[in-house]
Amino acid sequence: MKGPGAYQPLNDTWGRFDALVKTLPENTAVLLDARVAQLHPHVRRALRQRTVVAMRAGEGAKSLSSLGRLAGALKALPRNGTLLVVGGGTLGDLGTVAAHVHKRGLKLIHAPSTYLAAVDSSVGGKGALNAAGAKNVLGVFHYAEACWLCPELFTTLSPAQAREGLAEAVKMAACLGAKRFAAFEKSLELSVSAVKSARQCKAKVCAVDPYEQTGKRTVLNFGHTLGHVLEAASGFRLRHGEAVGLGMTCALDVGRHAGVTPEAVAQRVEALLKRLGFHRAALAKAMKTVSRARLQSTLAADKKSVSAQALRMVLLTRVGGWVVKPLARREIEALLPAWQQGRRP
Repeated sequence: MKGPGAYQPLNDTWGRFDALVKTLPENTAVLLDARVAQLHPHVRRALRQRTVVAMRAGEGAKSLSSLGRLAGALKALPRNGTLLVVGGGTLGDLGTVAAHVHKRGLKLIHAPSTYLAAVDSSVGGKGALNAAGAKNVLGVFHYAEACWLCPELFTTLSPAQAREGLAEAVKMAACLGAKRFAAFEKSLELSVSAVKSARQCKAKVCAVDPYEQTGKRTVLNFGHTLGHVLEAASGFRLRHGEAVGLGMTCALDVGRHAGVTPEAVAQRVEALLKRLGFHRAALAKAMKTVSRARLQSTLAADKKSVSAQALRMVLLTRVGGWVVKPLARREIEALLPAWQQGRRP
């Protein structure tokens, strides 16, 4: 018998939120994005018989203080209870950590309200909190029992939020799905089929490496090494998807310099990223806040570090192909001036 949070394959249900709520077990509490409640009154109405904790989304929610507040609200929830998380990636992280540690494990259901959460963070069982100025340093694996995909929740997303989701979907396609990448080149939008494809693509990777023990799941970090640098330097004001989009451009440059990423591949991927708004000028603007000391300290704290002076980085070998290569941090740091000037190193 599997305990709460143990690995489970993807279990998705598409439908309207108010219909899916009727399937919830009795002992269910809800972590709800306050903005979603405001924009979608039917969500709040559907939850009126439940214990609901409404919180503001954002990186500030991924903190020990937020976890303590949530734990206090859930103290009456029995150990065999369920936590439903309705929101984007940051509340999904908080809810996943809470489900893992509260009374040694609650059942978890995700109802992502953003494309970014739908294509990425609600798949794979990971949840993490920020601490000591570092991103995702306190983390757990806690797989959800199910995920609800409710298209009406996506209708109020801003263009920037849609772009975030597209960035992660493009990341998945660039590394793992040449056919999907080609489809994005023809039509750069997040259709239902594109969301399903991204979720299934990530789920297949997680199935062979559910707890990041074999290295096969490392591919999901493409674009994240420098993306996390940009997020931290902005004080987490830069959206995660935007940071990853810009981080992929950096990863293409690193791949070129390392002799791993062919020029034709780099140009093809960069052209698609540019169509999304992740161009050299945007990268230069974001990199202006990155000092060499900041870059060094953030890379040193990267979980993919293999020594005090080196880390492993995901690089493309082709569209749909990748490799993990150990690199001296100084090789990456040497590219900073060119990025800050808006030119290719």
